Amino acid sequence: MKLIAIVCAALFLGINSISAQENKDVDQKTTIKKVVTKDTTVQTKVIKETDTEVGVVVVEGNEKEDQNTNVVTRKVDDKQVVVDDVSEDANNKAMQEEIARKKKLELEASIKAEKEKAEREKAALAAIKEAQLKEMEANRQRLEHRPKGMAKLQKDN
Repeated sequence: MKLIAIVCAALFLGINSISAQENKDVDQKTTIKKVVTKDTTVQTKVIKETDTEVGVVVVEGNEKEDQNTNVVTRKVDDKQVVVDDVSEDANNKAMQEEIARKKKLELEASIKAEKEKAEREKAALAAIKEAQLKEMEANRQRLEHRPKGMAKLQKDN
């Protein structure tokens, strides 16, 4: 039991002396981006970007003072998607359906108005044509009327 305690103490001191020779400097920058795209579906994506720069100061394992140090720098870029969510936006969907319904009603009303306008123009043209036909018939009667004693006109066949 005493031997196990001594071995554990030796290991503990050995590990502490080894780790005491390294000094780590960690510079970590985290950027969180949230991207939201709205339409009838809302797409939410949260992206966490981490730029980590680990600098390790390595010193030789002897007992000299004012030793030369060696700095080893390692750069790690990490990009992970934290939230990737797609959901329905009922308000936008209802508003789009309402706009589509209004446009359809406006289109139908416009078509109806154009048809009524065309009917009015057609009736006006028919009335003008009828008046022209009556005037032409009156002119024909006036031209065909001959005074007494004059021979009637012959129609060319």
